[in-house]
Amino acid sequence: MAITPYSPVSNIYNSPEINNLQQSLTSGQSINNAADDPAGLAVVTALTTQINTQDVGIQNANNGISLIQTADGASASINGYLARMNELAVQAANGTLNDSQRSILNLEFQQNLEALNGVANNTQFNGQTLLNGDTSNLDIALGEGSSTLNLPNQTSTALGIDGLDILNPANASSALEGISSAVDLISQQRAEFGAQQNGLTSAIDNLQNQNVNSQASRSQILDTDFAKAIAEQIRQNILQDSSIAMQAQNNQSRASVLQLLNS
Repeated sequence: MAITPYSPVSNIYNSPEINNLQQSLTSGQSINNAADDPAGLAVVTALTTQINTQDVGIQNANNGISLIQTADGASASINGYLARMNELAVQAANGTLNDSQRSILNLEFQQNLEALNGVANNTQFNGQTLLNGDTSNLDIALGEGSSTLNLPNQTSTALGIDGLDILNPANASSALEGISSAVDLISQQRAEFGAQQNGLTSAIDNLQNQNVNSQASRSQILDTDFAKAIAEQIRQNILQDSSIAMQAQNNQSRASVLQLLNS
């Protein structure tokens, strides 16, 4: 009668399941090849593109805020020059001063006017002038949408104070009216800067919220479920140990058969 020993157990060490499991645990990703989950990979790719777009949108919005802050800081300086010019005009309007004294005051008045134009013409962000009318608006790309920043012209001509002087009381009085209007205009423009900055801040908050949700969705599809993977690893280890034990038993049975044949 023929004695049939146990059949050899297939080599579980080289099984695709073990290789995929080890790769998933090592990389931290459940999808390492397109064949692992074709549909899941397509969704992950779309989500990754969306996340990258949102990241760039947030960066662009932060750059826009920096630009607004640069323009607003320069506007504050211009407002400071206007305040000093207003003081000089009030002094020059005083009837107790003579023409020589008003001439000295007017010298400082004109210097402040020149400095004001210097700020307006030289305030730049990344090579773009902001306050002399060369750049009236800028589009900030926020991914799927955009936001337009409006930039004012704050030169003496645009403010309506070009050519003013305080050489006599009448001119000083006219200068006071012009400076008052310019200060009001600067205040309105700075208020608009604040509104635009708040708008970009809100856009950043929205993009960050979308970004977190997109990353969470991608993580659910792409990331390795370590609890499940480790449980599967334990199961595979048990199968390996069982395979080894069965192979050992198979070898022992073969040896017993040979002893019977040799006896």
